[in-house]
Amino acid sequence: MKIIMDTIVLTIPVGHYEIIDRKKFKPFFDPINSSDYNERILFLLENRGLKKYIQNPSVTFRDQGIVYPNLTLEERFARKEYSCNLKISFSCPKILWGQSFDEPVDKNFSQLVYTLAMRLLDMGVSVSEEKIKTAIVQTLHYAVNIPFDSQETARMFLKRLSLTQMQAWFENNIKTFSNDGKAVRFHTKIFEIVFYLKYYDVLEAKGRSVGRHTTKQEKEIAKKLKKEGNVPPVVRIELRFNGKRSIRSHLKTTLGIDKSEWIFQEVFNVLKSRKTILHYWKQIIDDPLNRACLCSFSENDICESALREFKGKKIRIVAESLGYFFILKNLGAKRLKEIVSQHNRKAWYDKRKIIIDFLNRFVDQDDSLIKFVTGVLEKTPVENASKI
Repeated sequence: MKIIMDTIVLTIPVGHYEIIDRKKFKPFFDPINSSDYNERILFLLENRGLKKYIQNPSVTFRDQGIVYPNLTLEERFARKEYSCNLKISFSCPKILWGQSFDEPVDKNFSQLVYTLAMRLLDMGVSVSEEKIKTAIVQTLHYAVNIPFDSQETARMFLKRLSLTQMQAWFENNIKTFSNDGKAVRFHTKIFEIVFYLKYYDVLEAKGRSVGRHTTKQEKEIAKKLKKEGNVPPVVRIELRFNGKRSIRSHLKTTLGIDKSEWIFQEVFNVLKSRKTILHYWKQIIDDPLNRACLCSFSENDICESALREFKGKKIRIVAESLGYFFILKNLGAKRLKEIVSQHNRKAWYDKRKIIIDFLNRFVDQDDSLIKFVTGVLEKTPVENASKI
């Protein structure tokens, strides 16, 4: 099992690259003379201190199955400082193979850097391999494909996952359950955790897919497998860190390393990516309410066990505990919290304790699904995973 990265955005400062063909950018790349006072003043007046030159790959390249990066030159003059950084946005596996069903690992790094340098030359930009390796990472998406034993199991996992919630440290604790039950998304403004059926997502109509910039190879592979009735039941997990602040904060949390900036060759690492993804997966499953949503159980056994315990007591006590539990299992942790705390926020913390106590005492949870996903992420697959 491989874990590494998908999308990444690199920043290369002026002087570390050379524009060979200015006409390939829109508008044509025509930088100012930063040492000329009049040009600086005119630039500020006309562009408010920022001008962007864009070069996105031609559709003809994608039709041919050749994947190129997206390029942006950001010419900026602010606080008497001039800069003109080159931003390179690309998917690592797509640059290598034209598709992201396969996952690159550490040994693929040199080939990736070489291929990227050659693609940049085709786009009229010269950047040495060393400058690519040491480029500052602006956006980082770690990803892993989880192979389930069947489509039913994969869909069941996503359905149960849609009932969970993330911890309070999320700036915006909103998730989207979209694509006909094929995806679950937890996100903030600068960070996302996305779970989706990889192959089926490729088959989605444009604008509906969770993955980004589907390639010709991906469409052809997915269509062929669907026609054969052999679509792999793969759930893809992606962590999307958008911006240097997000990368710094989250990698400090997961790796214990505090760096103001990370470079490409530092983040392209299987162990770092695995540890990071595993950390956020455990953020989900360590919550007792989320575990209950992800586990299997016998409704009859729970009711019988609870009634035996509460025998001779008022039915209201039994009904309250059972009611909270079944709301949790059917509507999810977030919805349950909204229902309980709609009139009194403090009530949620009291009721949460009651629900957790009920789970510990009466619910015999089958956590095979959790163990399977955790085992894949830890590279220690659970035996008899087909029995999930």
